[in-house]
Amino acid sequence: MFSTMLREWRSLRGMSQLDLALGAAVSTRHVSFMESERSRPSSEMVLRLAEALDLPLRERNAMLVAAGFAPRFGDSDWHSEAMAEIRRAASLLLAAHEPYPAIVLDMAFNVLDANPAAWGMIGAGHEAAERVNLVDLVYRPGPVRDSIVNWSDVAEYLLHRMREGVRRHGPQSAMAAVLRRAMLQPGAAELSTVRSNWRGSVLLPLEFTLNGEITRWFTTVTSFGAPQDAMAEEITIEQFHPNPG
Repeated sequence: MFSTMLREWRSLRGMSQLDLALGAAVSTRHVSFMESERSRPSSEMVLRLAEALDLPLRERNAMLVAAGFAPRFGDSDWHSEAMAEIRRAASLLLAAHEPYPAIVLDMAFNVLDANPAAWGMIGAGHEAAERVNLVDLVYRPGPVRDSIVNWSDVAEYLLHRMREGVRRHGPQSAMAAVLRRAMLQPGAAELSTVRSNWRGSVLLPLEFTLNGEITRWFTTVTSFGAPQDAMAEEITIEQFHPNPG
């Protein structure tokens, strides 16, 4: 129901009705009427409210549907023809970053693609694409977690990113499910009580044991500009750069 969704998102954003009204350039009375179902919004009003709430495209579509309108933005599958250009661009970036690791992630940190260096770091082949989740690799006991020398620092940083993802996409999102899964893993509950070594640093390094040697990396995250599709908006490409430190 649109009215419930509007109230929930406003609450999640920590906004009063006045805050939302100012952001959407409407009266507080109109916001109150929409939340109490005394007024039905137009599709353009739904989009103005979604913009003021800083909702991602997927959640804007959901608000439109809840208000009785068709989705405005695409929601393509990674393998669809609509995403062909995005896949080609991602492949070029992966190849250009060789011999260093680079991976393509969706909103919930599922690995959609990676270059050979990244698959080598993960310990899997290309056939594992879309069946491997970066958060699971870092948090669950196993060879990847065991290879991260500064695991608590890296895990805490990932925890921050996950919480930001839940704040952005909501508690019913795929990101929220990944966060809940991560918090069940050994040591996850204690992360917020551990004093991080990386606070105040310019960049958090990833210290990773590779072929018996400790290597140091920093990462950059690339996203696509001006997306008009929910999937395209959520894609990120994480590139690892050697950090001699």
